[in-house]
Amino acid sequence: MEPVYKWESRHANILSKFVETLNNEQKKYFILRNFEGLPELNNSKDVDIIIAPGSYKSILPILLECFRVYGLTHYYTMDYERAHCVYGFDSQTSFSIHIDLIEGYANKGYEILDFNSLYSNTKKYKSFNVLCEHYDAVLLLLYKIIGCKELKEKYCTKIDYIYKRHGNEVNEILRSILGHNCAAWVIDKLKISDFKEIVFHSRDIAHAAKQKAFMNNPFKTILGWWNFYSEKAYNMILCPKSVQKMIVVEAPDGTGKTTFIEKLVIKIAEIFVSDISKSRIYHFRPLLLPNLGAVGEKAGVMKQDTNFTQPHRAKQANRVSSFIRMTYYWLDYVIGVPLILRKSAQFDKITIFDRYIYDFLVDPRRSRINLPYWLRRLFTRLVVQPRIVFVLDAPAEVIYKRKQELTPEEISRQLKEFRKLSLLGNRYCRLDATKSPEEIANDAIKIILDNFTKKL
Repeated sequence: MEPVYKWESRHANILSKFVETLNNEQKKYFILRNFEGLPELNNSKDVDIIIAPGSYKSILPILLECFRVYGLTHYYTMDYERAHCVYGFDSQTSFSIHIDLIEGYANKGYEILDFNSLYSNTKKYKSFNVLCEHYDAVLLLLYKIIGCKELKEKYCTKIDYIYKRHGNEVNEILRSILGHNCAAWVIDKLKISDFKEIVFHSRDIAHAAKQKAFMNNPFKTILGWWNFYSEKAYNMILCPKSVQKMIVVEAPDGTGKTTFIEKLVIKIAEIFVSDISKSRIYHFRPLLLPNLGAVGEKAGVMKQDTNFTQPHRAKQANRVSSFIRMTYYWLDYVIGVPLILRKSAQFDKITIFDRYIYDFLVDPRRSRINLPYWLRRLFTRLVVQPRIVFVLDAPAEVIYKRKQELTPEEISRQLKEFRKLSLLGNRYCRLDATKSPEEIANDAIKIILDNFTKKL
């Protein structure tokens, strides 16, 4: 099942109100690409709006006020260099809108195209400011080549169409951005529509554009470069809790945990106007360290037990062996989880764990752990704690009917232990697993918005 994105009248009203205010307050902006059909129709998932550098702080409140006017309850911003992704949500209806506010065009600190040059080449489309075709083609070409190192077929078709109509204008812009030699080569390829060769040499084109940008304004480029990499280092190295989006899902086997997570991933993609790659799923551990059974089999001292249909099939280890096992798995969390969160923060992903270290509290037999509760509790405290812990809860007899891997008595025992996780405080969230997976996912989305976004 794929995410479903809809652009409806409410989206159109918010965008129209926002643009109307920008026009009235004489803010410099233009809509980048895919403007045909706006505001009623949108062929993209979001709307990209280029704004004057330094104007974001004055324009964001205008957009947030438009969100309030049309009944949105939450908002969220994600900053990437000069690009500011702004999301508005209505938690009651699962409505969302995504508008990017981009302060000019820069790549890793290099300002490839000056905003004033772009703005002076805009025109009116309905009430919107949009780029003239020849600048639109150049910006599309460079944005995809330099930033993404690829060009989709639909972009090639659009650039080719515009080049055949405005070749001279496009050539002049390319010479000013790439320098004579590189521009001459790109122009030769555009004349014969050889986009495959252009993509193949994307690194050379990016190098020429950045070299030209540096020569035009070295001080500004150095400052932009510093800002880009310091921001990246802040998110990846320091990785503050504000950028850590980690969810844990816990429940006895048979509660419908896997189906719920599948639905949740789709809902997250829809509400954040993204694709399913927005969520990254991990099972129980980071697996930076392999299973001890696999280690033992590789060492030739034992054969790994892979009969996972019977979670309590093996005998518990003795206290010394249990402590070694617990320490080994604990180290996997201590080392692996921060690495996962730093990687996710770099791309604004949501990390979802299907079961977590709390399983050592609730069901130590699954991992052959034979240690006192207080000691297992200590291990669970000494790892990164998630922002949200979803516990799926349902009567034991309902769970047993769905899956008979555990006895009704064991299911009841585990349910009581999972309910003890409420001691985790506000991060503990009980979900009614007797509902349909769709309903449970909708309940979860409201909690996610309350925890990962800001209220309007």
